[in-house]
Amino acid sequence: MDDLTRKWVERAKYDLDTADAMFSGKRYLYVAFMCQQALEKMMKAIIISQNGEVLRTHNLVRLAELSGVSSVIGQSNIEFLSNLTPFAVESRYGDYRCKLSEIINKKTAFDYLEKTKTVFKWLKKRIESQK
Repeated sequence: MDDLTRKWVERAKYDLDTADAMFSGKRYLYVAFMCQQALEKMMKAIIISQNGEVLRTHNLVRLAELSGVSSVIGQSNIEFLSNLTPFAVESRYGDYRCKLSEIINKKTAFDYLEKTKTVFKWLKKRIESQK
């Protein structure tokens, strides 16, 4: 793994650890936000390892396509990425924040966090196998 890819993976891990901390602190909306950030950075790490180009998008489904994982990650994971994508930016602003806060409770946050950990591990193995 080259240095730039490694830095993106480290940032993604930091975000995943932050999601855990937000869960412990009962900041459930931010659990979803940090889960989205962690997976976004992991897929960008894959893209960077392939061609070095950092893309300016937060859309996890699009990043899955661009990284080449959408065809092998499974439909349920694509649906999960689609559900997690709105937390990228919308979770931090006005009306969207209120709407998203209504659907995030302890159970939902826990489910998002656990699913993110599973996908994160899968993506990490994929990066490591690209040597």
